Amino acid sequence: MLAFAMSAGLALFVRPIFGLYLYIAVFYLHPPSRWWGADLPEVRWSLVAAVVTLISLYIHRKPSAPQEPGTLLVTSRWYESTIAKGLIAYTLWMWIQAPWVISDAHMSGVVLFSKYVLLFYLIVKIIDNMDDLAGFCLAHVIGCAYLGWLIYLAPDGGRLEGVGGPGIDDANTLGMHLATGLFFAAFQMLATTGWQRWVTVVSIPLILNGIIQTETRGAAVGILAGGLAAIILKPARYRKRFYFFAIMGVLAVLVVANESFIERMQTMRASVSETSEWDNSAKIRVEVAKAQLRMFAEHPLGVGHQGTAILSRDFLDEQLLAGDSGDRASHNTLLSILVDQGLVGILIFSIMALSIMRMLRQIKRVERVGLPGHFGFYLAMLGGSIVVIYAAGMFAQYLKAEIQIWVLALLAVLWQQVRLQLHREENCADKDQIQVGRELQAPISDVHDATDVRHARNVDS
Repeated sequence: MLAFAMSAGLALFVRPIFGLYLYIAVFYLHPPSRWWGADLPEVRWSLVAAVVTLISLYIHRKPSAPQEPGTLLVTSRWYESTIAKGLIAYTLWMWIQAPWVISDAHMSGVVLFSKYVLLFYLIVKIIDNMDDLAGFCLAHVIGCAYLGWLIYLAPDGGRLEGVGGPGIDDANTLGMHLATGLFFAAFQMLATTGWQRWVTVVSIPLILNGIIQTETRGAAVGILAGGLAAIILKPARYRKRFYFFAIMGVLAVLVVANESFIERMQTMRASVSETSEWDNSAKIRVEVAKAQLRMFAEHPLGVGHQGTAILSRDFLDEQLLAGDSGDRASHNTLLSILVDQGLVGILIFSIMALSIMRMLRQIKRVERVGLPGHFGFYLAMLGGSIVVIYAAGMFAQYLKAEIQIWVLALLAVLWQQVRLQLHREENCADKDQIQVGRELQAPISDVHDATDVRHARNVDS
């Protein structure tokens, strides 16, 4: 309670970023899920943290500086990025669906995504420099390390369930969430110095062990896919350092991996080998996927949030339904969107995915021109993390995973910081060109280098 009050005070009287730190701390600690929270009062911890952060944002809001004529427009409203527009459009479509959906859980999903829009807004508005971006990423790493410590202390009783907080309390989601923390920690270690680097060094073994203990095949596939994306997005000037630590990471996995994890990973061979026999979990996933395609064909506009579980009683054989709930939930994020939000939902998601790829490619092209090295590390970190989430989502339903909102918002922040960095460099170049023009007694337009003009036009587009 004392730490909560102090953090709220720092947010209100010092800087809004402390409100985001408070929100992340509540997400990972989550008092109702811990033994030490039994004697605390019943408080909507996350809601209070979000409200405090919102109030702090308006208390400490900065007046926007007027844009000089003839310069590139580098500042933008929080909702102008394609990512923000896609998130808002997806949420609005969920509200529009409300009159005809058959899912009783739809309104809870609508409220959840409305909160996610607010969370996206807070992150993009508050984080306006690279230091705060690094601080947010480090907070995520520390939170994942804390979960890794809880996993290390947990008794050995099979797959982990209930260790994480709300939304990450099942083994699949927890493994995917920790996988993003592994990418954050790895690239934070490369991008930072001093005590921040040592924090990531200590965190990586705990996070890695937590991923191993979840025994999640989706997280393993996500890490492989994210690693390939990171290889493409990594800073070219630091490739030797990158490959060295990548090899060290592979060796660490071989050391930490236990027999149970290895046996579970070997079951994935059935998807590519005709001689291997699929386990029961894989068979159920295939049948559920087939049923979801039939659900979409009959309900092209969607049936509402968590619609697969409701329709599963009509589209699946009784022996495929779960014994405790009598239904069967989705195991694929894309198919969940098809069933829940229909054709419009999958169209919005596809546009967002394409815009993310385009943004990553643009930042990579600019990074090659000559951005500071830490920009490239954060590009690989965020690009690899979003690939982890979407690749792991082929094996489980992560539509409600909050970590994807964090990563998408941070990606929008990084793009804004890239534009600001280019704007600063352009201003410096302009001053040099003006001085040269005066010395040569020539018009400034004649002194401008053609490559700078092309570069400015590319940035503007």
